[in-house]
Amino acid sequence: MKLCFLQSGGFAGLVKGADFDTAALAPAQAKELESLVQQSAIAASGEFLSNAARDLHQYEITIEEGDRKISVTFDDANIPKSAKPLLGFLKKQARPKTLN
Repeated sequence: MKLCFLQSGGFAGLVKGADFDTAALAPAQAKELESLVQQSAIAASGEFLSNAARDLHQYEITIEEGDRKISVTFDDANIPKSAKPLLGFLKKQARPKTLN
């Protein structure tokens, strides 16, 4: 499984992200990530953004597994409860990025 995470927005507008390939991770970390993805219940692509709030962080998660690809975008106001543990894991791993 491959996963791409991108966090943007917020008051300062910083961009952070991380890329994962479970084949390249330590077995324990790969198992943890796969479990968090499964528990997140992210099963379909979509965009879930709030029009009512400013300066919210936006999170993009793209999951590729075999020939299946799911891409979701949500902000702080629309984080599914089931996805919060996955998001916490991803945010800890994220590092500053520059967008080209």
